[in-house]
Amino acid sequence: MNRRRLLQLLGATAAVATVSPTVLWAATADELAGKAQELLTSGQTAKAVALLLEAEGKDARNDRVQALLGRAFFQQGDARAALQHFSMAVRINPEDTLSRMMVETINQFPLPPLQAGGQKREGMGRARLSSLEREAQAERQTLLNREAAPKARGPLRVLIDPGHGGSEPGATADGLRESDVALDLGLRLARLFSSPKDDMVISLTRTADVTLPNWARAALSGFYGADLLVSLHATRVPERQAAGVGVYSFAQVASDPVAQGAATSENTVYGRQSSVFGQSEQAFFLTAARQSAGIETLHQGTALAARMVKALPASSPLPLRGAGAGPFRLLAEAYTPAILVEAGFLSHPDDAAALASPEKRQALAQALATGLQAALHR
Repeated sequence: MNRRRLLQLLGATAAVATVSPTVLWAATADELAGKAQELLTSGQTAKAVALLLEAEGKDARNDRVQALLGRAFFQQGDARAALQHFSMAVRINPEDTLSRMMVETINQFPLPPLQAGGQKREGMGRARLSSLEREAQAERQTLLNREAAPKARGPLRVLIDPGHGGSEPGATADGLRESDVALDLGLRLARLFSSPKDDMVISLTRTADVTLPNWARAALSGFYGADLLVSLHATRVPERQAAGVGVYSFAQVASDPVAQGAATSENTVYGRQSSVFGQSEQAFFLTAARQSAGIETLHQGTALAARMVKALPASSPLPLRGAGAGPFRLLAEAYTPAILVEAGFLSHPDDAAALASPEKRQALAQALATGLQAALHR
């Protein structure tokens, strides 16, 4: 090849590169995943899913791609697809703590049945990409339309959230852990609504001592289509005289020093969990949560907290503090109306002694059940 011909060829190549760089090289799976993660963070789920499915076609054993697909499908309410991708991410990379946590979370609950004509996804082949993309877009549209669509008649859905758990025990007092108290109360409360005659469907964010960051708890309220999220706690506050059961909703400014102390305590845990699991993971869930919630949801939480407090029986084993409000991040970022119940304070010795008693925890669960029933059936 003479020198003139070589220069012509190089010039043509440069021109093609200037017009369309992708003609010369294609994005890798990691590059597509990075762009998809940006889209997830900004709430553009459908576009992110399309990129992730393309990335999966290039490299099905890329753990980052599988984890992001799990989060995307989880957000869209497809538990089966989410579990499959989270599980694949863990198999590829056993050190993926977040994906392992999500596998444990989803596995606590029965998977919904396959829809008519549905198929389990056995492989990662390109032949299924267009079908999955269509399904993802349909799921996203359903999620976006949920608030506007008229609510189907049926039982009320309550999501009980036992606070803390796993690596985050919460407050402690004389060997008593807040995470254990919250889980015990949550399970007792759920059992009280287990009768077929009850017109409420109860779900729990956790049924065992597992780690679950608060941003995932917020996302689960939308995942279950809950009418109310009830987060159970028993924290410590600087106000040593603080005692009894307090029911809190969200407010930018705390209603009293005890509410501020409780919010500060719970938000500190929230921050620790965020740092453990990374900013990118929480940003995706929280961005979507903020888009779905809105000010009306916060107002409903305030009204429900007030009604619940009025209905709590005087026979409760702990005194009633009444309704309050504070800057609880979990309540602000939930998809649904949400309240936080401080079922006593472990910083008060009398409360701690009562919460250590199985009989008094059962009586407290019964009191909370009575209050919930009345709040939701005004």
